Amino acid sequence: MKVASSIILCFINFSLLAQNMVEGIIKDSDTKNPIPYVNIGIVKKSIGTVSDSEGKFELKFPSTLENDTIKISSIGYQSKSILVKDFLSRLQTNSIIELLPEVIELNEVLVSNKKLKEKILGTKTKSRMFGNGFSNAPLGCEFGLKIKIKGSPTYIKKFHAHISSNTSRKTKFRLNFYNIKDGLPNEKIVYENIIFSIGPQEGKFTLDLEQYNIIVEEDFYCTIELVENQQSGEEIFFSAKFLGKTTAYRWTSQAEWQKNGKIGVGFNYTVEY
Repeated sequence: MKVASSIILCFINFSLLAQNMVEGIIKDSDTKNPIPYVNIGIVKKSIGTVSDSEGKFELKFPSTLENDTIKISSIGYQSKSILVKDFLSRLQTNSIIELLPEVIELNEVLVSNKKLKEKILGTKTKSRMFGNGFSNAPLGCEFGLKIKIKGSPTYIKKFHAHISSNTSRKTKFRLNFYNIKDGLPNEKIVYENIIFSIGPQEGKFTLDLEQYNIIVEEDFYCTIELVENQQSGEEIFFSAKFLGKTTAYRWTSQAEWQKNGKIGVGFNYTVEY
């Protein structure tokens, strides 16, 4: 018997309320090219989505939230926050929303000739009884672990997980790295989208991260985020550990982060420091 972690939140059933359904496309304000995998959602509400590979999105939400704020954000661009009612009004006249590119100043990293130590950080497990995963989850759903580093700077070389069950043909994800505020993920600290797919496989999964040159100088969160729709009936679960490290999760883009202290997902990382 498998016990799945309750990453799916208990939230208000909006199906009986009046709904607004909007469609649009996110583009770069300079190049006019579409921006893939943009996070779009109502701040601190479990209503959001992710644009597709061509920048297109659909979002449905109740009319009772028209005075809330919707946030649009993407790595490498300035975030945009506007009232939901203004967002609706804008899309009625123009379905294109443009984001301004953001100039990012990278921190200086000192290079040393000291011999680096290699270590595995995080949680290792191959459990088939406990798992965290995605089953009919909305786009933007994500979860992950807080990782405590052993030395600074730390170089993130590989991401590892164990897939305990998988009925999907091909599911696309984004790996996100965040700094920490009040014990929860805060701002992204990697300035490139790490998009990858998982096919119909089970067992050990490894993602090579060396091409992204990820260097951290303090503890961080790393999460896996669903960025393309699963087909009906598809699900994928990663092995987890009962009473392991606390898992942070949120239901969709821009939703409020929460914690699950009962079942910790088995994510771990090969690092050097």
